[in-house]
Amino acid sequence: MESVILWAHAAAGAIWIGACACFAIAGLALGAGSAEQRNFVANAAPKIDMLGLVAAAVLLVTGLISLIEVGVLRGFAFSTTFMTVVAIKIALFIAMLAVMTWSMRVGAVVRAVVARGRTDAMAGAMTRMVKAHVAIVAMGGIALILGAWLLGS
Repeated sequence: MESVILWAHAAAGAIWIGACACFAIAGLALGAGSAEQRNFVANAAPKIDMLGLVAAAVLLVTGLISLIEVGVLRGFAFSTTFMTVVAIKIALFIAMLAVMTWSMRVGAVVRAVVARGRTDAMAGAMTRMVKAHVAIVAMGGIALILGAWLLGS
């Protein structure tokens, strides 16, 4: 069961990072203020973000289960380095989640504004959303590397 939890945790992290990378790539490929960009924000972006949030939830649950399993095996006697790495991973998770929810709020505002026929703020909002997703990819990459280190400790 330990391996299943570990692989689910790693897969959830990869899915979240992958979804954010796809969002960023698509956002960069679409012309600023174009009909394609409006369609992306209205239709695809919420689905990509929801996939990321579901992956984040799985990541949280499997991470907690994995930490408890490791704690039981070690009698909850963790090294300072181990706990520092876990704390960094938790901080990264919280930051990634905060950035994701902020970006989703920006997207919701953009969709509401576009529904009223205004498109003048679309390009700036899309730029902010793309930067948010790139930041999530960067933080998630660091978290994955730290997770690989934890496996060896």
